[in-house]
Amino acid sequence: NAALRMVTQEWTLFLDADERLTSAFRAELADVIHTAPRDVAGYWVARRNHMFGRELRGGGWWPDHQLRLMRGNRARYASDREVHEVVEIDGHVRTLSEPILHLNYESMKEFRTKQLHYGRMRAHELAAQDHPPRRRGFAGRPVREFWRRYVSLRGYRDGWIGLRLAFAMAWYELLILAQTRALIANQASAIQPHDAIESHSQPQPVRLGQPEIDLSIIIVSFNVREQLLACLASIEAWLAIARQRAEVIVVDNASSDASVDSVRRRFPGARLIELEQNIGFAAANNQALKNARGRLIVFLNPDTTVVGDAFGAMLNYLEQHDDVGVVGPQLVYPNGTTQPTRRRFPTRLTGFMESTIVQQYWHNNRVLRRYYVADRSNDETQDVDWLVGACLLARRETIQMAGLFDERFFMYSEEIEWCHRVHESGWRIVYLPSASIVHHEGGSSQADLPTRQINFDTSKVLLFEQLHGKSVARALRTFLLGSYLLQAGIETGKAVLGHKRSLRAERVKLYLGAFKTGLRARRTTP
Repeated sequence: NAALRMVTQEWTLFLDADERLTSAFRAELADVIHTAPRDVAGYWVARRNHMFGRELRGGGWWPDHQLRLMRGNRARYASDREVHEVVEIDGHVRTLSEPILHLNYESMKEFRTKQLHYGRMRAHELAAQDHPPRRRGFAGRPVREFWRRYVSLRGYRDGWIGLRLAFAMAWYELLILAQTRALIANQASAIQPHDAIESHSQPQPVRLGQPEIDLSIIIVSFNVREQLLACLASIEAWLAIARQRAEVIVVDNASSDASVDSVRRRFPGARLIELEQNIGFAAANNQALKNARGRLIVFLNPDTTVVGDAFGAMLNYLEQHDDVGVVGPQLVYPNGTTQPTRRRFPTRLTGFMESTIVQQYWHNNRVLRRYYVADRSNDETQDVDWLVGACLLARRETIQMAGLFDERFFMYSEEIEWCHRVHESGWRIVYLPSASIVHHEGGSSQADLPTRQINFDTSKVLLFEQLHGKSVARALRTFLLGSYLLQAGIETGKAVLGHKRSLRAERVKLYLGAFKTGLRARRTTP
């Protein structure tokens, strides 16, 4: 519309950069603009689409009419459409007989990237109009789109390519529905009263400002000064070789070990957010997110060391794969062995086995092998449900669509719940072993293992309520509390038999203390 307002001639022809005019079209155009009746305000123009090295004959790619020729003072584009534009025109419209050439996609990868971008834009439009998709639409609309493309619009004329394109367009239709539903759910949570938000499965969405630099590196720290300083030193070494513009944001969760003074003195370039109390890992990350200026965001634990150009490898991967929203590196222990970080979303049974007394005595079972992705190699790039959150690189756009971390998770499981929303928003999550980060593991919570276990199990119950419902969460809570009593009984028996009685007494005290918490979601300092 801005361009139309600048036009001084009567007729305007809109073209994309990848479109070409034939000599026949130019001849017809010259004739039309001089002979068109006054009541005609525009003309449809057919496009001959060339894709993957050939001209398509069906599937909506031919004749692919677009309203491109119009009288400038009697036409405008609908401002509420960012993609697949709609022209509002005052007058009659006719159709030109000669087509233009459209040199469309050269590869399926290019096609996929562009359609994913269009799909996300369309989802935002529908969400802004508050058009929630109906449940039956998730089956009906993709089927109708495939039928329209392949049968009604004769996509079968293009053989195998026509079939692939029809399937692809049906899939993108499903993706738009899923993204629209996620966006509307986030919008609904944003306007609910506080009490409703506390029990809602989706935290309120984040509206981040425009990015100013390439990368923001966010580190949340609590009483791990030496590890934090070593982590910042490794980032400083990477910045010396990096081509990207980056910032480092350190959020200190009310540490008492002089972390803040040390960071301020040794790394004055880092942006420091000092919190007056420990608000938890998820909430602290959210504080940094609201201040981050990067186009891409790294969530990094302070007990990590960046190896070589690990960030560069992850950045390049995201640049080359527009449908990937989150990528994570291979984490390795200080001795060089690989730390398992790939996970599938937990089933109902997983909660009763993973990190419980069951796993202590039966660690090699089908449920846990599935959960830990034991059927795939640690050394291959692969899509995953979620990754351990010691180092994750995410797009700003992905965060805006999926929302902030759920602050009810004080520590642990927040990345699982967030990755679940990332998938629901239509993004892929990828494990990239060519990027490597050393993870010393357990930094902020290692010093207080009992509280660590309580926080872990409390978050686990909350997660299962999110994923599987309240009844499953209640059963899991009962099971975990019962396991504390069982383990307290086992320790008591060992003490009666005279085995390390002081140690057994301390453990009995810890298990009973854990039982008294009830594993109810609350904020406790780890």
